[in-house]
Parts: sequence; C-alpha cells; structure tokens
Amino acid sequence: MVIQKLEVALKRVAKHSKICEKLEEHLAKHLAGLNGEKSLEYFYRYLPQDVQFIHNIRILHMNFYFQMDTLIITSKFIILLEIKNYAGHLYFDDKYGQLIRKFNDKEDIFDDPIEQVKRQSFHLSKILNQHKIPEVPIETLVVLTNPRTYIHSSQTISTIVKSSRIQQKFQEFDQKYKKEVLTLKEKKRIHRILMKLHEPYNPDILEYYGIDKSELITGVLCSECHTRMERISANWQCIKCKHTSKNAHIRALMDYALLISTDITNKECKEFLHLSSSMQAYHILHSLNLPYTGASRRSRTYHLDSLIT
Repeated sequence: MVIQKLEVALKRVAKHSKICEKLEEHLAKHLAGLNGEKSLEYFYRYLPQDVQFIHNIRILHMNFYFQMDTLIITSKFIILLEIKNYAGHLYFDDKYGQLIRKFNDKEDIFDDPIEQVKRQSFHLSKILNQHKIPEVPIETLVVLTNPRTYIHSSQTISTIVKSSRIQQKFQEFDQKYKKEVLTLKEKKRIHRILMKLHEPYNPDILEYYGIDKSELITGVLCSECHTRMERISANWQCIKCKHTSKNAHIRALMDYALLISTDITNKECKEFLHLSSSMQAYHILHSLNLPYTGASRRSRTYHLDSLIT
C-alpha cells in the first residue's frame, strides 16, 4: 500500500516540486525492500513443505507497533527473519549496537538489525504467551539479500546470513530442537491470532510529506503519456497523444482513494475528474457498483475501498 501511494504521489505531484526527490528516494527504499523479500522465495522452496510462512505482520504491543518481515513456523520452533537488501560494505559494530554502511563514497549509520529482531522476538513471545500458545523456541536471523554485499563485524555473529544460507540455518535449528511443541491446529491458530492483530501500515501520504491537496494534479491521466484526458461521449481521450480509453476514470478514482480519501461524493468526483456535470459523475460512480451511504443522489457518499484492496 505504501509503494502504491508513493507511486501515485509521484504521478500527481508537479515534477518541479521539491518533494519529488524525497518521494523518489523513499519509493526506491521500499521497492528495494520488497525486491529483497521476493528474492527469498527462491530459497524458501528448499525448506520442508509443511512449514508455515507469515509475511509483513505489524502489531500494536505495549503501546508501540512492531513489524516482523517473515515468520517461519514449524512444529518445533519459529524462525523470525529481519530482511535487509543493503548494498555496499556493511560493518556490524557490536560494541555500540550499530550498523555502518559504506556505499558510493557515502557512509550511513543504521540501528543494529540484530537487536531489532531480538526486540521483535520478545514482543512475539509475549503475544503468544498471552494467547495460551505452548512455549515454543523462537530463533532470529538477519538475512542480507543483496549478493554483492560485503559483511564485516567486530566479532563472529551467527545470526547474520546471506539468503543462500537459510536452508543450512534451518537444518541447524531442526537438529537443535527435537521436541514437537505445536500441533497443526496450534500452528493454524498462531496464524489466525497474528492476522487478527495485524494492522497494515497505511499512512496519510499527503500529511506525512506536507503536501497540500491543492498541489495535486487532478483529472484522468493518460496511461501512455500521463497527460490529462477529456471525456468525449462515453470515452476518455488524451489531449496530447489522442490515446482513448473507456475506463481510465477507474485508475483516477484509485489515485483519489490512495491519496485523498476512500470516500467521495458526486461533487468531489465531478471536480477531481474534470467532468462537465454532476450527472456524468453519478453515472460513473453508479456504474462501478460501489457501496454508498445516503438516500438521495445528491447526498450520497460512495466508498472506494474495493478499488484498492
């Protein structure tokens, strides 16, 4: 959802805006993280087929949110993965609890992901205990997915691995823990509990980056050249490249839902899509079979959630 919102913001904010550089930087970071997680799917296939995966869980606990990249649940143990797609030279400074990265003649300092995943393990164990799940060992790993990353540390750290070593670490844990603690029913129950507690990160992008709604480029944008389109009869036509589309308004309404609000009125739809009449807005919204509240046509508020979920 965050990636979608950043992509839409970049499309809807004027290119000369100073905020674009920050949006592009943050989008690149989120995409790198996503690509790192996706790259692990190749290595997951070497694990036993009966293991259970849970990805990207965000839970409120002790008045703060903590997020887990991936959980691997077996009957004997759980592995909690913190996934990093960092490029460059990484130095894990155990003495001061920090990660120093050197890349392209630039040095960055990050919080120690080893301590980060340990904190996640603490919160997870507390939650499982609260829900009467049998006490199960939780192992933590920091997985570095970029194959060109060089790793150095102040001491040998067994919890830092490259993607290709996940299978080896799994086998080590499998040898370490002999007792089966969780039944299939209990593993499924853990999944249900965590999914119920999960609250996806869904920020208000405009508020977060200080973008005023009036700064957005409105209208239906051409999928070919991103220029505004005009409504001609029952079609949309680009004013620049003349590309036509029957349903280009759907993408525009998705943009509205991601950036502005998942609720929209006839008047707001007319203004955002640059329509000539409220009747046009009514027909467009009505044709999408969207749920709405309000009895009369003028007082209706349509709910756009189904377009982005």
